[in-house]
Amino acid sequence: MNRSTIIATLVALAALPAFAQDVNPLEGLWSGKGEGDLTVDLKHVQDDIYKISIETVVPMQEDGLPGCGGGIEGEVKLDRAGGNFFVENEAYDPNAEQSGVNARYCEIGLVFSKDGKLLIEERSGCLSYHGAACGFTGELVHDAAGL
Repeated sequence: MNRSTIIATLVALAALPAFAQDVNPLEGLWSGKGEGDLTVDLKHVQDDIYKISIETVVPMQEDGLPGCGGGIEGEVKLDRAGGNFFVENEAYDPNAEQSGVNARYCEIGLVFSKDGKLLIEERSGCLSYHGAACGFTGELVHDAAGL
C-alpha cells in the first residue's frame, strides 16, 4: 500500500466525527399562521438556552382595513416538549391596575407537538409588542420540514 493511500485514509477517518454531529431539531426558522403570518427563529446558545425571535404580520386589506405587525425577542429555556418565554415589559407600572397593557411580563407558551409542529400561545401581557389586530398565537412548521 502506498503512503498517499494511507494518508488519505487517515484524513478521511479524522473527518468522520464532524459528519456525525447531531442536528438540533429545535433550532432554525419556523413559519406558520395565527391571526396573520408568524415566524419563530430559534438559535441554540448553550445547554437548554435558545435565542428566540417571534414576528407576526397581518397585511393591510384591499378594502383599506389596516394591517398589524410586531415582534419580540430574548432568550428562552426549552426542552423537546417546549417551554415558556417571558419578557419583562418596560412600561409596567406596579402601582397601576394590572391589565392587557399593564402586565409585568409578556408570556408566550411554546409546545413542540408529536407531529413536528411548534404551537405557540400568547398567554398575557404582550399587547405592547404588536398591534391590537394581531398576536403571537399560532401553529408553525420548521422550514426544513419539507427537505
